[in-house]
Amino acid sequence: MNHDCPFCSPLIEDHVFMETTEMLAVYNISPILPGHSMVIPRRHVESVNDLSENELDQLFRFARIVTKQLITFFKAEGFDWSLQESEAAGQSISHVHLHIIPRKAGDLEQPGDWHSRLQESKKELIDNPLRRKLSKKEISEIVSSLKTFIA
Repeated sequence: MNHDCPFCSPLIEDHVFMETTEMLAVYNISPILPGHSMVIPRRHVESVNDLSENELDQLFRFARIVTKQLITFFKAEGFDWSLQESEAAGQSISHVHLHIIPRKAGDLEQPGDWHSRLQESKKELIDNPLRRKLSKKEISEIVSSLKTFIA
């Protein structure tokens, strides 16, 4: 656990809609598109290379299950996955996390525009007024709906 890491904070629990003993599925506070979520290991680990073989396997197996649920819930037609490692690659929080972004035809001007939007999520831009953050109430409603749907 890293006390400076927002993914290790007890407050992350408000965003969790699925979990295992090793992984969490959390709804993004500033989603690029509806359904934008992340899978994160419970254990604080900064590099995918520092995950055990078991954790790496669990990360992708769990992400596949979460993705199927998100696609169904948000009536998506596809999805994007993105895992960035290090600030040079666009990672804004030094804790392994895999972005899952459900997609529909025409949801962005160009299908690949999600990547530039994801890059805008760098730490220094999170409080940018052009990037909408969901309220605690909105997060709570989405997370509650997802939990009910998945149960």
